[in-house]
Amino acid sequence: MLVAISDREFRQLRDVIRERFGIFYDDTKQFLLQSRLQTRLVKRSVTDFGQYYRFLMMHPEREKEWDELASVLSNNETYFFRERAQLEVLTTEVVQDSVRPGGGKLRVWSSACSTGEEPFSLAMALLETRRLLPGQIEIKGSDISPRALGMCSVGFYRELSFRATPPEVIQKYFQPFSGGFTISEEIKRMVQFFRINLLDEQAVSKAGPVDAIFCRNVLIYFDKPTQKRVVEAFAKALRPRGYLFLGHAESIMRLTDLYEAVVTPKAIYYRLKADAR
Repeated sequence: MLVAISDREFRQLRDVIRERFGIFYDDTKQFLLQSRLQTRLVKRSVTDFGQYYRFLMMHPEREKEWDELASVLSNNETYFFRERAQLEVLTTEVVQDSVRPGGGKLRVWSSACSTGEEPFSLAMALLETRRLLPGQIEIKGSDISPRALGMCSVGFYRELSFRATPPEVIQKYFQPFSGGFTISEEIKRMVQFFRINLLDEQAVSKAGPVDAIFCRNVLIYFDKPTQKRVVEAFAKALRPRGYLFLGHAESIMRLTDLYEAVVTPKAIYYRLKADAR
């Protein structure tokens, strides 16, 4: 039986969650938030949402609970080689534009990497170009969820994660294990994982400079002011004329004038304007 949440309790929790993580639950999402938090009430032995709100604000273990909440509220729906057209832009235009003869690395950041499928896909796609050696590629993967990052470090995936992965890629970069597959050590070594809150503008800036940022299907969970705040922080992490890849349902054209949209028959992406900073 679900513990009921009052309108006042919903607004209190919604507002502190937005302030902390940027995730916004509008009034139509009250039942969704109520459902997602049920297990946390049980774990913390509180009987109503008012007590849970006070726990988050004042309890000595509140920071540990915020870490748990980050995992509970995160949407970890992802799979390898998602939105392949954007990967093709990475392996052609970004590589050509960013890697110069005689040295230098291609630096790419998967800023909300969930359980790791995206940054590992970036690594595999770049190696498959045969234009770059592993030492020429630097990939960062970050997320707000400690639980998701723990799964990244293990690198074990089941069948659902491979629904867009060619069989020959699975054979080349994965090993069968216990009803699923583990990523090869070569690919795992190419990705550096770390935890980040994208609302922390200083931390976002320190993640750079990078040639490209992937932040796909994240902004849809933020309200407009938070979206603007995040993409403008990304501008400080990108090199001049760097690339920003968002989800196909996301647009920033009315949020900021720091980027210009590039529309191709298969993909839409953004480039930092030359004079942006």
